[in-house]
Amino acid sequence: MKKLFLLIISLFILTSCAPAPAEDADDGKITIYASFYAMYDFARTIGGDCVHLYNMTPSGDAHDYEPTAADMAKLTEADMFIYSGNGMEAWAEDVAETLPDTVKVVNASERLTNLDGSDPHVWLNIDNARIQMQTICDALIETDPDFADAYARNMRLYTVKLDELKESYENYNLAGTTLAVTHGAYGYLCEEFGMTQLALEGVAGDSDPSPAQMAEFVDEVKARNVKRIYYDPIEGGKLAEKAAKEAGVLAEKFYTFEYDEQDRDYVTVMMGNLLGNEIICL
Repeated sequence: MKKLFLLIISLFILTSCAPAPAEDADDGKITIYASFYAMYDFARTIGGDCVHLYNMTPSGDAHDYEPTAADMAKLTEADMFIYSGNGMEAWAEDVAETLPDTVKVVNASERLTNLDGSDPHVWLNIDNARIQMQTICDALIETDPDFADAYARNMRLYTVKLDELKESYENYNLAGTTLAVTHGAYGYLCEEFGMTQLALEGVAGDSDPSPAQMAEFVDEVKARNVKRIYYDPIEGGKLAEKAAKEAGVLAEKFYTFEYDEQDRDYVTVMMGNLLGNEIICL
């Protein structure tokens, strides 16, 4: 894969690179590409109006995305590339190794200490999200010191919101409850608040459960007296609705923040997961 990216870059050097977007005029703002929505939102929260920011996977397909030649050409001209790491974007590390030294590469998970190596959805843990944002903030300050005060201020203000968000979760005493989901992406969230994740599918969320797996999952939902089965809208609710019907419970949305059709920020979505979906009624 590494050779492929090098070939793509070489090709564009020889045939001239694609022009930068028109809005990236010489206005003193740095240009950032983020690997998927969560990283885009974190960079938007910290960078504000001081940066030009682009989401590389606007449809939310961060796992399976493959950069095009045009994507690579734009990246080589960028000031920063941000990705979550820990296996979330299989392509990102190979891409990062092909970029010139002029592009600051930010692995937002590099400071996390609770990585288990199997679940890449680290940002669903609120403490992890805070650390990822701080990592991005520090990279912005280093790369673009002219706006250092603005970046630091944005981080301080959002940290208050993150603290309030965590307190809201803690106030519902979720420890000991079971979070039943179709996609096993919520392990870090469950770990943070003492919940147990009961998942029909693994962390990739792209399997096709057998009738036996479905039956076992439904039996466990009933045995644990779970009231709801949650699903990420990006994957659709068909599996959740089928399982919920068999178990006699409700199927409801629970966002992983890999994509958001309403362009909401992290705290808004995570608070909606808590209150809007009535997670307190697990």
